[in-house]
Order: sequence, then structure tokens, then C-alpha cells
Amino acid sequence: MDEIHLQVNLPTDDEGMFGRECPNCGKYFKVKTGTGLADISTCTCPYCEHKEDSNEFLTSSQMEYIKSIAVRQVLGPAMRDLEKSFKDLERSTRHSLISFKVKTTGFDFPIKFYSEADLETVVTCDHCGLVFAIYGIFASCPDCAHLTAMSMFRNSLEAARKRFTILDRIPNDEKEIRDALLVDTLSAIVATFDGLGKRLQKQFTTLIPDKPRNLFQNLDALIEVLNKNTSIDLPNLLDTGQFQKVYYLFQVRHIWNHNFGEADADFVRKTNSDTSIIGSIVLPTKEEITEFLDLVESLGLRLREKIQEHT
Repeated sequence: MDEIHLQVNLPTDDEGMFGRECPNCGKYFKVKTGTGLADISTCTCPYCEHKEDSNEFLTSSQMEYIKSIAVRQVLGPAMRDLEKSFKDLERSTRHSLISFKVKTTGFDFPIKFYSEADLETVVTCDHCGLVFAIYGIFASCPDCAHLTAMSMFRNSLEAARKRFTILDRIPNDEKEIRDALLVDTLSAIVATFDGLGKRLQKQFTTLIPDKPRNLFQNLDALIEVLNKNTSIDLPNLLDTGQFQKVYYLFQVRHIWNHNFGEADADFVRKTNSDTSIIGSIVLPTKEEITEFLDLVESLGLRLREKIQEHT
């Protein structure tokens, strides 16, 4: 049986990306042509980290597109040759006792075009340079399989910055909405730092244990773990006074998550606040959140650098 080899170029979206679908978990992502490793025959799912031949990551839409191209290029000429043979037969028997009349309307093999779906987050791998898009935040690189924690950490903080600019468009008399946006942005920043921490825990298991849970939401516990397993002094990763600001807003976020923003004795003790605020609602200010974004980014980047020095 003869084999026919066809080369099909997959169409890309407006950003030069084409889709991938994991054969293991079934989730969808996209990669950008011309970025990443130059010679790669395998692909790694950014979600479940399943690794297999790149051809196994074709999406169902891509498979239908390839099949339609193959049918058009292989069966099309064959059917036209068959049609020509029938026409030749018709002409050759025209004056015979037995003649053939062939009526054809042509053969159409339409190509099944498709478009790639939009995804939430575009990432540039900080190890091999591959540009890819995913649902969610943190992921592994489809080319080199390295965790793209730092890229996603910065991207997530940048998304929080952009969302926070909405505050300038909210009228001052809409206090409830403004307050909710302040608290929401504060929670998003801490959640991003916690997401980075979970990735660091996964990558540096001997230095950062997976317990206690939510270690990167509890700076006291994180300081204790780092002091025990490394020579990293977390407060000293920022300039004088900056870590206190970060620590304070982590505590503000804690009482909003667990006490509707009401200060209690534990909050007063940890933040060295006046006892008169017990029972009062503590809100972060716009200026505090703006600075908090920059400080948490610096803290995360410097922490990653220090942890890498221990490996």
C-alpha cells in the first residue's frame, strides 16, 4: 500500500498562536510560532504536565482541518481523473452499438477552516522564551517544561494594577464600591504571592515544605520556615520599614478574610496598633495598595533569587 505524505501548515490567530489540546487532561492552550526552543518534538501540558509527542496535542478542529486538506489534495485529483476517464469512455463509444452517457456536476471537497479560542493569560517562559497562552495563572512551559512562576507572578500583579486603575473612575460618593475594590485588590495581591509560594514549594521541596498550609499567606510562619531551612531573613529582603508595610497589609487582608475587616486584639498585637481601634473596620488606602503592589513584587523576586542560591 502506497503512503502519501502531506505537509500542512496550521493557521494561527492574530497573535501568531495556534492551539494545543492535552491528550491526557483535555485542556486547551496555545503556543506562538517562532518562539521557544528551536528543535522540539515533544510537548508538555502546562496544566497537568503530561509529556508526549507534539503531534498528539492536535485539537479536534485541527484534525478536521488536516483531514479536509488531505481529502482535497488526494481524492480531488483522483476523482477528476476518474471523471476524465468517464468522459473519454463516453466519447469513444459515441458511435458504437453500446454507448455511455456520463453526467457529472464536479467534485467539491471543502476545507474545514476554524479559529482559535481566546485565553485568559499570555505567558513568556523565563527559561526558553516560548510565548504561550493558558486558562488561569500558573503553568509549566509546553517546550522546556520549566515552571513559569516568576513570569506569571509578574503578570498577575500587572493585572491587579490594571484592575486597580478602575478606582479612579468610581465617584467618591460610591464609597461601598470603592472600599470593595480596595479590599478585592489587596486580596488578589496576597493570593498572587501565595500562588508564587505554592510553585516555589513544588520546585524547592527540600527548602520549603508543603505544610503548614497557606504558608505564603502567613508571613510569621514563612519567616520561621525560612530561618529553619535556609539563611534567608525575609524582612531583610526589603529596605527598612518596607517589610513592616507589607506585613501590616497582610494582617489587614487576614481580618477581611476572617473578621469582615474588624480589628481584634490579635491584629493590634501583630501590627503594634493602638488598642482603641479594636472593633473598628480597617481599610487599606489607595496609596497603601499602590505601594503594596511594588513591594510584594520586589519581595517575591528577591525571595526566588535567594532560594535559588541555596540550590
